[in-house]
Parts: sequence; structure tokens; C-alpha cells
Amino acid sequence: MKNLVCWNCGNNLENVLVPIARQAACSNCFYELHCCRLCRHYDEEKTVHCFEDRADPPLQKENANFCEYFAPQAGAFDPKTARDTGSTMNALDALFGAEHNEESDASNSKTDTADNARKPLDDLFK
Repeated sequence: MKNLVCWNCGNNLENVLVPIARQAACSNCFYELHCCRLCRHYDEEKTVHCFEDRADPPLQKENANFCEYFAPQAGAFDPKTARDTGSTMNALDALFGAEHNEESDASNSKTDTADNARKPLDDLFK
């Protein structure tokens, strides 16, 4: 479908096969695409967030669903409601001790990061 973008990050989805499969995900942010947030019937202003009266809308609008009335909408991306995946990645980096230093060699930093992450695991099994 032309001009179709991810509801979460705005990534162009022109390479996604239509009809969109239930398990399809955005190649940029990895959020599920066959969900209420990408559907043309989705409306934040409605009580159940769906214009289709015959649909049984799920509680989680961002999760993949089996809705028969799903129809992708080209203008579904809204930067105000986008989920921040960067903060999640930063939290994972902090958890495993990764430090982002642009001055160091990329291969050395990958090795150091792997060594730093592996040391606590090795200590557990000693």
C-alpha cells in the first residue's frame, strides 16, 4: 500500500505485503502492525476507540489482533503518541554495562562490552 507508515515510528511500510499478516512487525521499531493503532477504524475520541460497530475491539490497541475489519490507514503515525524505543535500548545498555564512546575503535568497544557483560555471568557459575 502506498504511503503506509508505521503507527509508532513513522517508518515507511511500502515493502510490507498487503493484506498485513497478524504477525507482521515494523522493521524499524519492531512494533506489531496488524493492530488497532494502524487501522482506519481507530479513533482515540470514541469510547471503544473504534468506528466499526460490529467489531469487538481488544483492550490493548497496540497489540496484534484477529479483527476481521482491520484496514490499514496511511495517516496512522502520530509523533505525540509514539513509543520511545531509544530509552529502552539505553536501559539495556546500562544494565549490561555498555558505554557509548565515539572516540574508541568500534571493534574494541564491542569486545570490551561483551567482556564486561560476560564477567558477572562467569562469576555466578564459579
